[in-house]
Amino acid sequence: MNTRILAAFGLLAALSAPAGAHVVLDRAEVPAGTYARIALRVGHGCGGAATTALRVTLPPELASARPMPHPGWTIVIGPDPASGTAAAPSGSTAPGGSTAPGGHAAHAGHGTHAGHSVAGGQAAAGGHGGHAAAAGPREIAWTGGRLDDAHFDEFALLVRTTAEPGTVLALPVVQECEGGKVARWTERPSPGERTKEPAPLLRVVAGR
Repeated sequence: MNTRILAAFGLLAALSAPAGAHVVLDRAEVPAGTYARIALRVGHGCGGAATTALRVTLPPELASARPMPHPGWTIVIGPDPASGTAAAPSGSTAPGGSTAPGGHAAHAGHGTHAGHSVAGGQAAAGGHGGHAAAAGPREIAWTGGRLDDAHFDEFALLVRTTAEPGTVLALPVVQECEGGKVARWTERPSPGERTKEPAPLLRVVAGR
């Protein structure tokens, strides 16, 4: 079995990780150039502690991202925390309220993963698919709620990607819990590797 086939198996394993083990996406694929609903599925807390906030950093290839209001939680939309600029509650919601659309994101780099391009790093700005890139990757957060360790929930987004089919996007997630506990689902596995805290991955496929 050649290296390319082994790498493909490694990518498939990363995309189909057990939902109860990590924070994962409810789907493995989205069509290019059209809107699709995705949801971050939280299967447990942090070492038994209840979840109180969930923060996801969006790669620039998600040219549009609109969070769904979640009863009991507040939405905060802001720039990538790595940029050094604090997120602001512009477009945030009171529990059960409405929200403004998520903005464009940029300044992400590309690597390779199992023969596919992988997005989600930091590099120079640029547009994709004829769409201009805006300032900086953006973070969307749900805060102020409480999800018990014994329960699971999903936090939804309506997204549109400008990436080419075959691209695999990484969406790093930080899960904050009671008692100051934090789980960082941000690792990008190498082909065939399983990591302890993998970032959710999303493969772009040809639109129908």
